[in-house]
Amino acid sequence: TNKTIGICGYSNKRCPVTTGDSFCKSSSPLEFNGGLTGVDDGLFSYYILDLYWPPSNCPLKYNESTEFLTYFCSPYTDINEPGRERLALHGLWPTFSTSGNYQGWSQFCSSANHDWSKCHINGDLCPWQNATKNTFNQVDYEYCLSIENRQECLINPTDILLPEQERLKLLAPGYLGPRNLFINHEWTKHGSCCSLIFQHNISYYLTFMLDLVDMATRPGSLTYEYIQRNAGEKVGLDYLVEALNQTAIINCNSKCELDEIQLCMHRDHHTGLPTRFVACPPGARNNSDSCKKAHCEYVLIPLSKEHRQIHTDDYDFPSIWTILLSIIVLLILIKYLVLLCGACYHYL
Repeated sequence: TNKTIGICGYSNKRCPVTTGDSFCKSSSPLEFNGGLTGVDDGLFSYYILDLYWPPSNCPLKYNESTEFLTYFCSPYTDINEPGRERLALHGLWPTFSTSGNYQGWSQFCSSANHDWSKCHINGDLCPWQNATKNTFNQVDYEYCLSIENRQECLINPTDILLPEQERLKLLAPGYLGPRNLFINHEWTKHGSCCSLIFQHNISYYLTFMLDLVDMATRPGSLTYEYIQRNAGEKVGLDYLVEALNQTAIINCNSKCELDEIQLCMHRDHHTGLPTRFVACPPGARNNSDSCKKAHCEYVLIPLSKEHRQIHTDDYDFPSIWTILLSIIVLLILIKYLVLLCGACYHYL
């Protein structure tokens, strides 16, 4: 039957469901073009556990004045912090699949308990929006809601984050950034769509996500064996996908560095909770595989040293001393040549 279940994330088009294979799709087969906003809480098929690689995304030293809207980064993603050179939590995302085919994701969902759809940029809750219309995006919108203290889109993070402070430093360092924007974003956009399953309890949601990250990245896990143990190396993309049993979608940046990994998880038929890793449905990789789109045959899993060489603009003090020493040696050689030439001229 036809049922309008939400608004496509990148347009205002309503999305009537007919066969389940036609809503919110671009013309390219199995290529999805946006999330569904305002979907009923709990209306999804499986989960994606998304993890990111901090050395590809964060500077060596966090600067709040320039990085405060980069949700992945915080002082706990700095070099030598325990949460830097390992996979870190982005989020747990309810996702659609119909007859085994990928159908995108639900976002900013609605329930009898709360309607989070106004927290989407189309919600018109931010008075700044018209003034910066050309460049205003969802991150700007969420920052505005925080500054303007729009309580309908804000959670109280103190009781949520404090009990998990030590685990967050290791498993989800971005969640310890300023104004708690990351956890607020993940709950309003994604947690709202499985809120009933987690008993409308954000602490339960966060603790469960951290448990999943711990399980997915501990020694002996596939991501530990094929990603963590290969940190600092290049790994064949096809080899990596096969080694992870087709349960993961690998994302790269434009330099073919590991950016994120999306792990597909089964939704339990009774509890609704994610219980085990499963092969990602057809089309999911078409939509998200930025490594293929960047024509990457190999994926570099950078460490801080490589990241510094590729990305940082900081001065490299050892190389400066090397340059100065080279200049001094060169001047000595020039002086020697001048004296030698003078002696030769005198001899002639």
